[in-house]
Amino acid sequence: MAKQTFTTGQVLTAAQMTSLQQTAMCGGAASAKTASYTLVAADAGGAISMNSATSTTITVNTALFAAGDTVFITNLGAGICTITAGTATVNSSASLALAQYESGFLDFTTTSAAIFVKGSGAAAASGGMTLISTTACTGTSVVLSSIPGTYTNLQVIIDNFAPSAAAKLEARYNGQGGTTHQSAYFSLGSTTFLNPTSKTSQARLTDANLRASNNETRLFMNIPYYSSTDNQKKLTQFQLAGQNTSNQDTQSMGYIMYQQNNTAITQLEFFWDTGTTFASGTAYLWGIK
Repeated sequence: MAKQTFTTGQVLTAAQMTSLQQTAMCGGAASAKTASYTLVAADAGGAISMNSATSTTITVNTALFAAGDTVFITNLGAGICTITAGTATVNSSASLALAQYESGFLDFTTTSAAIFVKGSGAAAASGGMTLISTTACTGTSVVLSSIPGTYTNLQVIIDNFAPSAAAKLEARYNGQGGTTHQSAYFSLGSTTFLNPTSKTSQARLTDANLRASNNETRLFMNIPYYSSTDNQKKLTQFQLAGQNTSNQDTQSMGYIMYQQNNTAITQLEFFWDTGTTFASGTAYLWGIK
């Protein structure tokens, strides 16, 4: 039951008493959401459940809640739900990103500040995989953001993707430039191991322009120990199968090497070297225990 103000002599209905009992026992129905949501005053004392296949946010603003108010939040969907400070301050000793079946509650200390206390959630078993997000490939880039650091490895599958005009696929971590990205690969029909590109802001993933509007291209990427904060370079193994601009089958596999500078990977971005847009595709991000 959401927080209410009662008056002296007021008679409560049976439904109100039942709702108060459920609230006291940490039960009751949650307010269901399927898209990014901004909390309102009526959410005080209540529960929010997010259920979306793509990433969402729950925004917290000031002057809506009193000290002592709480809001319970559960993420039921495959998309990451991130608690976001709007005009209010949100503090936490844990991540503000909720993976599927994770939950937590906001405990307001003032009208403009809250502490987010995150529960343990329903984590994948050792060796298990959890679908973190599903993202349609549109626009000039595909960004997989707010990646939780609760897994050992990440796996990315981009299925049936193509550029709107012939181009080469590139990628980078955390949106960072000025740090060396390198890629090396061997391709079908070549016996030489190649290192075609070394750029400061991205790494090349394909050795030839991919054909525009081709829907037979798939990329498989594994990123081990992505949340590590050591000073070692991250190695990313990938495989790619598709067709180039000559309509010939092309396959390549290799490694991307990147100096991570003591920073865990929280974002992956994929884009085309010419700045063209994606004509098709779906990106799946998995977490592996």
